[in-house]
Amino acid sequence: MLYRIQTLYLLISIFIYSILIYFLCALNKNIMDFFEWNFSFKKTILIFLIICLFLSILSFFLFHQKKLQIFFNKINILINTIHEGFLFFSCSQWNKYTLIMFLFFILCICLLYLTNKAIKKDIELINSINRIR
Repeated sequence: MLYRIQTLYLLISIFIYSILIYFLCALNKNIMDFFEWNFSFKKTILIFLIICLFLSILSFFLFHQKKLQIFFNKINILINTIHEGFLFFSCSQWNKYTLIMFLFFILCICLLYLTNKAIKKDIELINSINRIR
């Protein structure tokens, strides 16, 4: 349902992914100079971000199929965790842009976890109503 709290969580995560993609694409000259990464690494980051954004949008539009929505959110959390580990172990220089990126990814993981938790509460509520009937 579009008026539930999990919808708000998903919209915030979609917004964060969009901001990250914007910073990686539009402000490439300013931000990526601080990272000092090669082109293939930047491309990998962008591909991970696009996959995560696509999964969040897909999960947003599958609000009628709650089990599938939970599944896509779990995949998104897994991809975010892999992506964050990949960034953590390959980052040689820490600066404010790197820390902001890490914080955004952690925030997205937390939002997706809260989304799954709210969806599970909805499923339990629907099941309890079905038992009462």
